[in-house]
Amino acid sequence: MLLRKKNTLINIFAFFIKKKFFIGFFISLFFIIFCFFVLNDRLLLLNDYKYFFLFLTILQIFFYFKYFIDISFSQKNFFIILSLIFTGIIISIISIGSLWIFDHLNH
Repeated sequence: MLLRKKNTLINIFAFFIKKKFFIGFFISLFFIIFCFFVLNDRLLLLNDYKYFFLFLTILQIFFYFKYFIDISFSQKNFFIILSLIFTGIIISIISIGSLWIFDHLNH
């Protein structure tokens, strides 16, 4: 009976390991915990964290594309990636333009 339960648990674990979603979940969990400890000055001795966090954020976005949205960077998905880049540019223009307008209001 105990051997049967053990094999069932192993089969369940093997099923979840094969799924991309759980691999992406554990990778994103690692990045979140890693950023938390770096932010609290417990892990790295860096003077300027801005570029390090920017790198980790970009890396995490690529992992989200691969594991959660299931977009691979290939010729087949060229227009999907192009539309994501275009959407990011439009959102950046709107956000930066709004911040510029708010910063230059003379009231």
